[in-house]
Amino acid sequence: MRFLSILSTIVRVLAVLLVIAGLIAYTPLAHKYADDHVFVVENKQTITATTGPGEALSLGVKMPDTVSGLWASPDGLTLLINDQQIILMDPVPQTWGDKITTNLRDITEDENATGRYYPPEVKARTVLEGRITGTVVYPVGGLVVFHDERTAVDVPVKLTVVPDAERGRTTGDLLALLVHALFGLSALLVLFALGSIVVSLARTGLAGAGGAFFSATLIAGVFAGILWVAEKVATPDVSDVDVLGGLPATPLQVILALAAAVWFTLFSIALGPQPAGPPQPAGPPQPAVS
Repeated sequence: MRFLSILSTIVRVLAVLLVIAGLIAYTPLAHKYADDHVFVVENKQTITATTGPGEALSLGVKMPDTVSGLWASPDGLTLLINDQQIILMDPVPQTWGDKITTNLRDITEDENATGRYYPPEVKARTVLEGRITGTVVYPVGGLVVFHDERTAVDVPVKLTVVPDAERGRTTGDLLALLVHALFGLSALLVLFALGSIVVSLARTGLAGAGGAFFSATLIAGVFAGILWVAEKVATPDVSDVDVLGGLPATPLQVILALAAAVWFTLFSIALGPQPAGPPQPAGPPQPAVS
């Protein structure tokens, strides 16, 4: 029984260390994944990329210095590639009129109109050529006066699609593997915590459950909040593009899984047997009764 307890502790510590290593590895992988999958250029510039079949590519055009980040696209964006016409982005309605509410800190910012394209399966290295067309409208100007800029989008696209057999492991594969590993480690920590909770409840009942619940919830909530902010900082900001949208799970789902593992682990620790207090000194000897 002592051996199983030591083994359980070792496994849980290793799982925690692997989770920490995974969170550290997330930032460079997320940035590399974005570099390999997001291609947004100035109008008239060419998008040139090498990719693989089925990769979730985000293709689009930049809109510089839009007032309050506002923009619209009356007819959306269309990708005509290898004589195939694909709706890259649905129309985006205009939401501003003659007045725009803004502030000194955020008068203008760059925005991107993008859509997702999945290259087809190929048996050999294949070059796909085409163009992104459409219209974007966005307000430009200063703090007092602005005008609507209407741009006819014309972005040449040249994609070299490499078969999976030639590509090897991609950043998408690595990031998906990391996501699955974090889910697996979270599930392992939850299972060990549930075992400890069952043993504690069998020994002491619900004694101390209220305090354990409160402390675990508080710390797990703070942990989830920190991860949420860290993920926003780590993941490249590409305007309306969901950089990790092509992965098997969203960042929020991963954060919730890790927060659940933290909650169950802390709850099991707080619910466990409390260490015995220091021994109390013996009182003065009592006189014998005759």
